[in-house]
Amino acid sequence: MNTEVKERLLDRVKTNPYVNHLGVQFTTVEDGIVEARMPLHDEQRQYSGVIHGGVLAALADTIAGFAAYTMTPLDKDVLTAELKVSFLRAAWGKELIARGTVIKPGRHVHFSECEIYCDDKLVSKASGTFSVVQPQV
Repeated sequence: MNTEVKERLLDRVKTNPYVNHLGVQFTTVEDGIVEARMPLHDEQRQYSGVIHGGVLAALADTIAGFAAYTMTPLDKDVLTAELKVSFLRAAWGKELIARGTVIKPGRHVHFSECEIYCDDKLVSKASGTFSVVQPQV
């Protein structure tokens, strides 16, 4: 990945209010691969103490979509067209680690996956379809 593309992607993250609200910190940004960490807070937990599934879905959408964005021309954008999330076990820890991978990039549609880990255990796996579109102004 060239430096200009990587800087543009990271600048985009800095101006994304929802990603900033989640506290997502990107650790790897390469062509078709994104890794990130997200701290967990008490207000993200259900009554039983486990992390709410919506938190995992939001992180999966963010990371799989950002991986798709790394394979998108600079004059285009991506929007989630479909997202499927499988919850494999309860997340109890203090931090989530997510890895997004583009499985099939395309001119109009990308297909990506995201695995989310908590305490070194796979807690969720997601797949998504992302439409390549003109930027919204």
